[in-house]
Amino acid sequence: AALREGYEHFDPRAYLQNNYLPPRADFSSEEFVVPWKLRCLAETFASGEIRGRTLIDVGSGPTIYQLLSACDHFEEIVATDYLAVNREELGRWARGEPGTFDWSPFIQHVCKIEGRGEPWQEKERRLRGRLRRILPIDVHRPDPLGSPLRPPADALLSAFCLEAVSPDRDAFARALAHVGS
Repeated sequence: AALREGYEHFDPRAYLQNNYLPPRADFSSEEFVVPWKLRCLAETFASGEIRGRTLIDVGSGPTIYQLLSACDHFEEIVATDYLAVNREELGRWARGEPGTFDWSPFIQHVCKIEGRGEPWQEKERRLRGRLRRILPIDVHRPDPLGSPLRPPADALLSAFCLEAVSPDRDAFARALAHVGS
């Protein structure tokens, strides 16, 4: 209940500006968290071991950076978040509405890491095309999406969600079991 109450006044725009613009979003060195996260994701998906028809991103928040390397390995990406304001922010970006957060520095960096010489606009277009559903989720319920996804997902991705919304280790273990279903 306390966690839910804390998120009631969440402002996705302020969150994005605080965490995904300089100085926090500094691409000048791998010692900074943003390029490190992007490299980890790129290397994970480049292995080819994680691929399939559908990927569910558990607790997307208002962000897409975690999906940039994934979009080359899945036909459909399902973003999820507990907060309607985050789902709305993602939807506006997916539709290409003006005034949404500018993810182009992230996309350009991922294209550089992946080293295929792909124009960043092509990756952006591909991700928008594959981000087909943005659904509500509550990882603390036994059926987090409310009903099973059909067909079932081939893979799950969660970047800093479960640990952020779990007040203790037991809650984390339950949330992990819930999303695994």
